[in-house]
Amino acid sequence: MNTAFIIKKAILSEKAYVQMARSIYSFKVDKRATKKEIASAVKRQFSVEVERVNVISKSPTKRKITGTRREAEILGGKKAIVYLKAGQTISMLSPKTESKKEKASSVTKVSKEVKKDTAPKKGFLSKITKSNIDAKSKEEEK
Repeated sequence: MNTAFIIKKAILSEKAYVQMARSIYSFKVDKRATKKEIASAVKRQFSVEVERVNVISKSPTKRKITGTRREAEILGGKKAIVYLKAGQTISMLSPKTESKKEKASSVTKVSKEVKKDTAPKKGFLSKITKSNIDAKSKEEEK
């Protein structure tokens, strides 16, 4: 079997991201693929050493399509869980690790003075300010 068509896609879920920290990756693979073929495909595509491969076959479930008499088969296929040797990762699939402090420092804060200068206020109520009201009331008292 051609190794380019064995791996269909990577499974990216919360559980998969937790496992990626321990060098365990999950892939959806072709139904006819064997463990040895999956290991060689991962080794060839991602340039990593594979320790072992576990395979799970899931039969498709039948669901009725509403409004018709038809049934459709969904969610079938084969899933491969690939264990890499210690310390190796697939950089393309690894989650990006950036601490909260680094994120906060990279975000620039806009000061209040800059905000006032950039956008002029529109409308009748925006023209009335507390200082304008005080000045008008003092003029009326005179």
